[in-house]
Amino acid sequence: MLNDSNWHFPWGDSTLDLTPPNSIQVEPSRFEPDTTNAFVEFDDYRKHLEEAIGFPLNQPRFETRVGLGSKVAVVVDDPSRWSPLDWCVPVILEKLASAGVEAADISIVFGVGRHASVSQSDMVRKLGTEIVGKYNCYSPPLDNLSQYVDLGVSADGVPVRVFKPVAKADLRVLIGSVLPHLQAGFGGGWKLIFPGCSHRTTLGAIHQQGLDGQAAKLLGCSPVDNPMRQAISRAAKLLPGSTISVSHVIGRNSHEIFEVMAGEPDDVEMRLATIAKQRFEFKSDKHSKLADLIIVGNAPWPGDPMHSFKVLLNHRAACKKGGVLAGVFWTDPAEIGRSFPLGPAKWIARSGQAGAIATRIGLPLAEKIAAITGSSKRFMMRWARELVVDRKVVVYSPQMKELFGRRLGSVSIAGNPDEFWSLIANATGEAPATTLFPYGGLTYAAVKH
Repeated sequence: MLNDSNWHFPWGDSTLDLTPPNSIQVEPSRFEPDTTNAFVEFDDYRKHLEEAIGFPLNQPRFETRVGLGSKVAVVVDDPSRWSPLDWCVPVILEKLASAGVEAADISIVFGVGRHASVSQSDMVRKLGTEIVGKYNCYSPPLDNLSQYVDLGVSADGVPVRVFKPVAKADLRVLIGSVLPHLQAGFGGGWKLIFPGCSHRTTLGAIHQQGLDGQAAKLLGCSPVDNPMRQAISRAAKLLPGSTISVSHVIGRNSHEIFEVMAGEPDDVEMRLATIAKQRFEFKSDKHSKLADLIIVGNAPWPGDPMHSFKVLLNHRAACKKGGVLAGVFWTDPAEIGRSFPLGPAKWIARSGQAGAIATRIGLPLAEKIAAITGSSKRFMMRWARELVVDRKVVVYSPQMKELFGRRLGSVSIAGNPDEFWSLIANATGEAPATTLFPYGGLTYAAVKH
């Protein structure tokens, strides 16, 4: 058995001791991301960033493409990601100013997609008071069509409707990070616009891509083979002007950075996805035994407990059918509800066991209806179904227990470690083969081919 310290999971700014009671025998292994050779000091980061933007991949330097009177949109991750915006954005703004671009002609846009809008206080937290006070900062309204430019229909039939300050810019600078993504293989790059700065109709069409096949194989999929990523790239061809991606591979916090690269968005995505795969993928031989139980922490995802269910899906392939997916979800009260409204979740929780059965039965039908209607909710329905269809789900989250009680549909919720282990023992039987993923926001387990 692992020693007690290896049962410690990241928990906000501290750690959570999940050592099982003596009455529960487990056979665990622990998988962590490769975090070697990171640069963690600003001066070191700035040197790498300036080299990246000074020699962009398959593009001219962006300072040569703008000047006095140029309109620039700087598109950044919303607070559900931990990209180093506080380090990167000021340097980019300095470079734009030195090229003659005036502050009044620069828009900073948060790529929210279908997440909750970014408040003024959130903007200040991510960018600082000085930048938010000096530049036009936006959180795109998801449903107000008048705020979007209709650029036509892509080769995939996607209506391309993009937030005006982004669509009308002479230059777009995309600042984000490449992290594992259930449907797009990896996030980052063009995803900051599609769906980050897109109208709901565009978002819905983008999220239809790839779900008709074996969707579980999309996670960690190469960008050139990923249907959603390819549909996004084709939609991006309708954008006027030019775009540069300034993207990162990040670690356990926003200032643990393994790589920063700038240039043509598709090319940057390909290079960084390869690096992310090398560092974050849980590799197992196709003949090796899958775990009876996986325990996955949501670190370093910011603490929206509903968003955290993605970490279980990202590691589902490491758990055998009929096994147990167990989540360890730290919560930041300020983040609750950012990715999913709490009202429907509370309704599901109040419905008890009947709601659990109805959810399990009704999700496949709901997804089919969403596919027919082109609803943007199909993405969530598909993955909710994938989560509960053939494995039991247990979550340790005191805040979720307070919000929802002991169940959320088919999900059992524990408010303390003893209760967590009791739920696991009831679900697994004796001595389950166990794999621990303490940094589940970074790591992932791909389906064996």
